[in-house]
Amino acid sequence: MTRGLVDTSIFIAAETGRALDVTRLPDEIAVSIITIGELRAGVLAAVEVNIRDRRLSTLMRALELQPIPVDESVADAWARLRILLRDRGLRMPVNDSWIAATALALGVPIVTQDADYPELAGLDVVRV
Repeated sequence: MTRGLVDTSIFIAAETGRALDVTRLPDEIAVSIITIGELRAGVLAAVEVNIRDRRLSTLMRALELQPIPVDESVADAWARLRILLRDRGLRMPVNDSWIAATALALGVPIVTQDADYPELAGLDVVRV
C-alpha cells in the first residue's frame, strides 16, 4: 500500500477538471492543515457564487481526510528544510515549505502538480 501527502494543486485539479495521472496517486492520502488554509482562502476569495460553492465543496472533501496539524515534528522538519534551502541557495514558497515539512515529518512523498518542490535528499515528490 502506498501513502502520500497531497498538496493544494491536487484538489484544485480535481475541482477544475484538470487532468490528473490517477495511476500515480497513492492508495492512502493525507492532507496538511496548510492545504486546508489555502483552500479556505480560495473560498473566501471567490466573488461568484458558483465558484464559491465549488470551492467550498472541495474544502469539505479535503476536511474529510482529517488534516495533519503542524506539531513539533513538523516544525522541526520545517526549520531543517528552511536551512537546507538557504544553504543550497534555493527558494520555496512558504506554504509549500510547510507542506513539504509535513511530508518529511510523516515520511511520505508529496503528491503534486506544482513545480515548486525542489529536488532535495529525503523529499520525495510524485508528480501527477
